[in-house]
Amino acid sequence: MLLRDAFVLDFVRDNENVVLSYGPCQFPTLGFIVERYWEIQAHEPEEFWTINCSHASEDGTASFSWMRGHLFDYTCAVILYEMCVEEPMATVVDVKNKEKLKYPPYPLSTLELQKRASRYFRMSSEHTMKVAEELYQAGFISYPRTETDGFSVNTDLQVCTLIFY
Repeated sequence: MLLRDAFVLDFVRDNENVVLSYGPCQFPTLGFIVERYWEIQAHEPEEFWTINCSHASEDGTASFSWMRGHLFDYTCAVILYEMCVEEPMATVVDVKNKEKLKYPPYPLSTLELQKRASRYFRMSSEHTMKVAEELYQAGFISYPRTETDGFSVNTDLQVCTLIFY
């Protein structure tokens, strides 16, 4: 109540009784939020330029990126652009190839299945379990009332990928 008049609150209507409340954990957090807000408000955007290059062939399109990323000097960006236009041929000096694996999602516990079905599909718990039972009977998922949320070390995840996608 002591600080009530120290703040201008846009959402307060005349004669409305407003109480500002904070707890010992909330006050430092509020300080972090206010500090970050001030940083965002003080930010002045700076123009930058990038070098983008791509090559199209019958096999597809390859995009190349410059490791430096952004150029903040316009003159430098124009000079590099003009160099690329004058000499459009390039030599590949290094190729890096990384294999990226995408694993199937972990199995859900019954409770987590019901929560997500409710949140994402607006399904009741009863309806969720009915659908899960039908999927189990059709052989698409494991038994839905099992609280297992991990794979066995003997499970071949490459074969499982076909089931999940």
